[in-house]
Amino acid sequence: MERRTDYKQALLIEAVIHELDTIGRAGAARRLAEIGVPLAVAIRVLTRPVERRQQFDSPFMKREA
Repeated sequence: MERRTDYKQALLIEAVIHELDTIGRAGAARRLAEIGVPLAVAIRVLTRPVERRQQFDSPFMKREA
């Protein structure tokens, strides 16, 4: 799977996923559509969580050695 390049959208997707228990799958799908997540990505995120990309490195965060 390719590396993320859109960190803002990645954070928005993570926020929706964290609300999944509260808003349900249909609510999450609606929110993902509202923020412009492609349908194929939304389906993968909501139905196959093991295929989700995990932690990502933001170019704005510096890691300490």
